[in-house]
Amino acid sequence: MQEAIIEAEPRLDAEILFVWLDVLPFDGRKSAAKTAQILSPDARIRHFYDPERRAGKAIARSLNWEEGYAWDIYLLYPAGAVWKEGPPAPQDYVHQLGGRSDDKHFCSGDSLVPDMKRLVAPLLGPRR
Repeated sequence: MQEAIIEAEPRLDAEILFVWLDVLPFDGRKSAAKTAQILSPDARIRHFYDPERRAGKAIARSLNWEEGYAWDIYLLYPAGAVWKEGPPAPQDYVHQLGGRSDDKHFCSGDSLVPDMKRLVAPLLGPRR
C-alpha cells in the first residue's frame, strides 16, 4: 500500500494515521515500532500503538458492528472530522476481515490496491 498510494500520490492531501493493535501472536510494541520504521518518512504519516485495542473497538462501534474490534481496516474521514466521545462514521472504508467478507467493503489480495486507490481518489482531485 505504501508504494501504491503514499509514495505514488504526492498530491494526496491527507493525514495518514496508522494504529497498531495487538491481534496476532507476534504483535506488540516492538513489532509495531519496527514496521513503522519501514514506512517511508512522510510528514503526512503518524503512528500510534494501542495494545488494549480501544481504537479498534470504537471504530467497530462506529460501523455498527455488534462485536469485537476493527483491524486490518482502512478508513477515509472527510476533512475536519472530529472524534468526540468516539469516532464518527467514516466517509468510506475497506477491510480485510474474512469474517465480514459478505459486505461491500471487503477486499483482499489483488483487490486491496485498486480498492485503496478508489478510496483515496476523491482526495486527489482532477488529474492534469
